[in-house]
Amino acid sequence: MPDEREPDPVDEGELVNLSQMAEELGVTRQWLHKLRTTDPNFPTSKRKPGSTREVWDLAEARAYYRSRELRPGERTDLKPPAAEA
Repeated sequence: MPDEREPDPVDEGELVNLSQMAEELGVTRQWLHKLRTTDPNFPTSKRKPGSTREVWDLAEARAYYRSRELRPGERTDLKPPAAEA
């Protein structure tokens, strides 16, 4: 049964796998996998002709990562301790 998001075949640009992309962007592979599965704007994967491995265009991945909205977490170390009732 084919995957619903069948990657487009391509043979141009610098293509990297998820681990290589993580190294280039300075993040973990696990973080990119989470973005890949939760963010609909994550670049679609491509496949080299005759290959079953997913790869991404590095320039496209860099553009995506620079343009995404940052949502930093709330810092709890700066809050005063909660008063007990």
